[in-house]
Amino acid sequence: MENVLGSGARAHDGSMPTDPYATALLNLALKRCFSVEAARDLGIPARVLRRARYRRATRSLRVLDAAPADLSDVVACLGSLTPGTVASHQTAAVLWGLPLPLRSADGLLHLTRSTGCSRPRRSGVVGHVSRLGAGDVVTAYGVPLTSPERTWCDLAATLSRPELVALGDALLRRWDAPRRPAAINEPDPLSSVEALAAAPARRSGARGAATARAALPLLRSGVDSAPESLLRLLIVDAGLPEPEVNQWILDSAGRRVSRPDLQYRARRIALEYEGEHHLTDPRQWARDIERDDRLRALGWIVLRFTKRHLGAGRDDGLARIRHALALRP
Repeated sequence: MENVLGSGARAHDGSMPTDPYATALLNLALKRCFSVEAARDLGIPARVLRRARYRRATRSLRVLDAAPADLSDVVACLGSLTPGTVASHQTAAVLWGLPLPLRSADGLLHLTRSTGCSRPRRSGVVGHVSRLGAGDVVTAYGVPLTSPERTWCDLAATLSRPELVALGDALLRRWDAPRRPAAINEPDPLSSVEALAAAPARRSGARGAATARAALPLLRSGVDSAPESLLRLLIVDAGLPEPEVNQWILDSAGRRVSRPDLQYRARRIALEYEGEHHLTDPRQWARDIERDDRLRALGWIVLRFTKRHLGAGRDDGLARIRHALALRP
């Protein structure tokens, strides 16, 4: 407890000195982020908060170096400082565990207040003022943030159509999809096609509304990852038939054999997107080979893709799909 409450120096008689703020500091130590106002209410003077073990997160907020605060901790603290302030845009997407392109990961806090309030202004904060209607804001695990649907609509102003589709698909993941890396650990799916379709209608005239409307017909339920969505859109935009998403393939006895990322069931063509963990994890790699062998034994063509096929190698990837489709007209 010395690292949290006191300097660790001993008195002349060899005993530990009594820190007059020990009890109050212990209460703060139970939190990973706290406001200067909260410390003051506990009777802790500002000079104590200037000790090396406390770090300034932003104006009026402090965190313990020994227990770094999560993004959700900081947002919850800011929301308590100024009621009506909610995490939004990129920050809400990160909290929900939604995929963002690297260019959108700015590391800043995006906070929104309702129309009529002042714009949030802090170091490291991008402030927004917007009308927040019923259903636009939720509080999860003590963190105030925009709902999944409102977050999707807000990001329509800065994301491309494929990126927005990937974000929307992430809100429609199947219930048994791999766990999202999220501070707000709610079960999948986070939303529904109907809820996402209703969201842009409430935001008529807002920036990105047209992009949201264009993305809606392209959303699909059951997608596991953003690259799968981007691969599907690449195929559709190239004029090729749209493949099915994550549907089970059964053998003659009705047993489940595989659930490819994308497939042309009638033509027995499976498309698998292999993320980097598939290539670096030997056990995953072995499972993938066994999975593909089972499909090929049933007469399926299995095509595998990596991130290269979403970029510089996209033409090669599309050519492979066209060739397989030509073999199975």
